[in-house]
Amino acid sequence: MFSDSITWYLFLGGGGAGTVTVLALCDLLFGRWSKRPEHLRPRWTGQLSSGFFMRGYLLAGGALVLGALCLLLDLAHPERFLYVLLYPTFSVLTFGSYVLSATVACAVALGGIALFGTARTPVVLVRALEACAVVFGMSTMAYTGVLLSEIGFVPLWGSPLLPVLFTCSSLSVGAAVALAGAWPSAAETPHLMRALSRADSVLIVVEAVALAAYLAFAALALGQGGAVETLLTGPNAGLFWIGFVGAGLAGPLALDAAYAVTRTPSFLAVAVPFVLVGGFFLRYCIVNVQFV
Repeated sequence: MFSDSITWYLFLGGGGAGTVTVLALCDLLFGRWSKRPEHLRPRWTGQLSSGFFMRGYLLAGGALVLGALCLLLDLAHPERFLYVLLYPTFSVLTFGSYVLSATVACAVALGGIALFGTARTPVVLVRALEACAVVFGMSTMAYTGVLLSEIGFVPLWGSPLLPVLFTCSSLSVGAAVALAGAWPSAAETPHLMRALSRADSVLIVVEAVALAAYLAFAALALGQGGAVETLLTGPNAGLFWIGFVGAGLAGPLALDAAYAVTRTPSFLAVAVPFVLVGGFFLRYCIVNVQFV
């Protein structure tokens, strides 16, 4: 199978793209709702700050760059990545290379705007960059699943629902990273923390539904019941149930619920690494599922 560097690429690339998408959507929603009277705006929009976006885009850009480096390390000839960019063809690899590069560029540009201030940056340019960040970020997230789907020689990789599952997981990771970016000012931004926590809870539920649909489709429609059984009960079953289902789904949902009741930010401090651990082990288990 693939080396561990590919698993890290799928996790870091997808999670970084998810973070860029979540951050861009936050500011796009702020731009839309800022035109309403103050009493009609969601209160979390008033707690967005340049520091929140700067930290978030720094984390997202770092994850994307590290993910790209993991991909390059796995290539026998890393210069092929530049070759694909300079001499594109109609292929999934070319598409992935371009959307990943574009997502990194959007993260760097928006992070720079947050760092140096937006006073001199036309609002229309910021909104255009954020719209591009959402499009390219969603494309990068989906590509991490399409990459395996196109290979398809492992039964569970060929499902058309794999990109959906990876996209849901990446968005959940992105919301968790955004929470981490908001953490330094948690005491001053309770409404923003609450909104991101609720968003992550919704995304985790959607991810769980996508997982169930992915496994059911593989077993019933594609006739891959043996592969599903290997994933659920095989050598990596412990990592799947504890690392992904426990740490990545059940744990964060419970912690988000505890935060909603108690308003104790420390619950979110634990939920964030749980989500990240779950996102990694989902990809690890899928990549390393044994051929049946």
